Amino acid sequence: MHSVSGFVPLVGDEAGLLVGDGIRYRAEDLVAGSVPCLLTECEPLPARGGRSGGRPDIMVAHPTRWDAHAIAALRDALDYAGLDDIALVSDAEATSAWYESEIADRPGQLVGIYHVDDAGVTVSLNRSGVPAGKAFRYTDRSGSPASQLATALGAFGWLPENLDAVVVTADGVVARDNTAIRSVAETISSKLAVHCVIGPGPEQTAALGAAIRATGFNPTTHRQTPIGLPPSYDITEVIQAIVDDRPAPDAAADPSVTTAATTPAQHGGTTEAAAVATRTAASSDSPASDSGSPGSGPSDAGTADPVAASSSSRVPVWALVAALVVVVAGAGVGAAVLL
Repeated sequence: MHSVSGFVPLVGDEAGLLVGDGIRYRAEDLVAGSVPCLLTECEPLPARGGRSGGRPDIMVAHPTRWDAHAIAALRDALDYAGLDDIALVSDAEATSAWYESEIADRPGQLVGIYHVDDAGVTVSLNRSGVPAGKAFRYTDRSGSPASQLATALGAFGWLPENLDAVVVTADGVVARDNTAIRSVAETISSKLAVHCVIGPGPEQTAALGAAIRATGFNPTTHRQTPIGLPPSYDITEVIQAIVDDRPAPDAAADPSVTTAATTPAQHGGTTEAAAVATRTAASSDSPASDSGSPGSGPSDAGTADPVAASSSSRVPVWALVAALVVVVAGAGVGAAVLL
């Protein structure tokens, strides 16, 4: 038996992944083979609560930067493994759902998702949980987080003042650097005069959002019903810019930092928190950056380059760096796997 890691970025790559036995495995099949094992981490799952009345619905959150080919490859692998009932959602869409459920006071907001990983930054814009268009990927180490967001906004004809909020998320080694992540959020907040939110453990925000989506939550028509946070996290930070008096172009507003309540909110008994987050490995899927701080780089618009279909054999494997979350809400139960 071999331990395999670092294969999620290779989903859709025809070369596959060479492991110790000399056999090449399709990365998407490794992911699909790992999902059932991750789900056992939350057993026993409730026998009811899903949207169809049975077991919880399940969503897999994939990196927003993936192109259509990589997503289709994973979809095919899941179907081949008999997991056709599992839905796919991008981590940006999932993060938007978390924001709409936990933070937003009204539907229809334009939210920027600023995601930092060890290889760069992905910026996406979502309104009512729906992507405005393609994500922007920044891989170099020049520029600022504010300029990257401004570039993405400008591509759609928007200005920073059109943003209702920016949610800063992260994964990989950089996600452990709370100071660096907070610095990114404060820079965006002060430069663009916009509310910034750092989620409950920046690497877990998307997993929570996907589980919320799996319960049937609709960010387009939602009524705010916070489900609360897993007990392993202490705070959700809301970095609120002073937006009543917007700064001049050469001056930045000082952000004020508040802490959102973490006790599960109760709304007339309709909502309860029962979330479980499980990290199954400590290593990162992304290659470590060699220098620099998160959140900088010129625009490299678009997602990853398309790749051809894999021809490697389909063999399951039981190791994956991911997060698994189960959320119980008044409307139902949902589970999510974060890649």
